[in-house]
Amino acid sequence: MISSKVIEVLTPLFNTIAHIKGKTIGQLKEELFIGEKCKMKKGAAGLIVENILGIKNNNRDEPDIPQIGCEIKILPLQKNRDGTIKAKEPTAIQMINYCEVAKETWETAKLRSKINLTFWVVYLAKENGKSKAQDEYVIVDYFLDHPSDVQNGIFKTDWEEIQSYIVRGDADKLSCSMGTYIEPKTKGTNNEDKTDAPDGKGGLTRVRRRAFYYKKNYTNTQIIPNLDLSKIKK
Repeated sequence: MISSKVIEVLTPLFNTIAHIKGKTIGQLKEELFIGEKCKMKKGAAGLIVENILGIKNNNRDEPDIPQIGCEIKILPLQKNRDGTIKAKEPTAIQMINYCEVAKETWETAKLRSKINLTFWVVYLAKENGKSKAQDEYVIVDYFLDHPSDVQNGIFKTDWEEIQSYIVRGDADKLSCSMGTYIEPKTKGTNNEDKTDAPDGKGGLTRVRRRAFYYKKNYTNTQIIPNLDLSKIKK
């Protein structure tokens, strides 16, 4: 159930996205008076949208809007040559702290606070096989996601599989091919960017850093079908 408090807090964000739908990131930069001052490094478009929503980028365990437990996620879309519209890439949720996850249960998992309520903002980033410049990304729509019991059951199964690898000392065997809705994807500067993980024998080993990601299967089947895509289907 979505409470009245959630609606009250998020209504200004709904209105903001409704106001900028159809605009490009370049246009939003002009409205923010940042223009050429903003160097568009990877991920800059998402940061600009978060700035417009009043959300500060952070890597905390708590959600972006802690008073209602809501996370903000930016989802880039790609429009394929056949006209289908899909997620361009998996969506990062949270870094995996292997030692903490090994001690959690699903009921106490910190991940749950990051997926319980999510305000998705969506833009078109790739069309006909060609990536757009970030200034040309077009704001498409938004969606408030509060997973059902069935969806949460799938999240739980995915999380427990990932945790089982970590507990038995196989964290470095985790693969993004795992899971239905969530995958453990490597996330770090290079192959030498490692952190501690249980070795399955009561000690520690060093393994590649990874994060929990929403698989494209989740955003393609549970988020995108709920969006108004009429303006980019033309």
